[in-house]
Amino acid sequence: EGISSVLPVELLSAFTGEQLRDIMCGNPDIDVEMLRRVTEYEGYNNDDNVISHFWEVLREMTTSERKLFLQFVWARNRLPLKESDFDAPFKIQKDTKSIQEDGDYPLPSASTCFFSLTLPDYPDKETLKHKLLFAIENVTTMESDYVTNDVEVGEGWRGL
Repeated sequence: EGISSVLPVELLSAFTGEQLRDIMCGNPDIDVEMLRRVTEYEGYNNDDNVISHFWEVLREMTTSERKLFLQFVWARNRLPLKESDFDAPFKIQKDTKSIQEDGDYPLPSASTCFFSLTLPDYPDKETLKHKLLFAIENVTTMESDYVTNDVEVGEGWRGL
């Protein structure tokens, strides 16, 4: 029975396959500008350098990297079709952790339940890009707000 148990089959012919996919699953293309429009900031302003760098890095990512990013911050790999379909805004929060003794910056962290990214105030775009890509490519759990994961993130690969 599948979808016909919740939707009259006669309605399906009103849509193309692509339209049905987008309605059911969300848009496979990640619209960075739409995500930016639904973003709120805590501890940052829209015009801070690190925020400008963040959006530049996200725009420069490949589609697969953007999907990893969404998986990291939201446990989903697609955005809704339109802004009004978001249940909550995306939040970027300032990370107040200090620079490590060796001068290294902590990795960004995320809370998928709250669709939020905790972002350190990186000094430049390259540092932000390196840390963000490392985080999204190496996350091992759906949530990264557990205490044990915080320790793992702090130690990085040296803790293995």
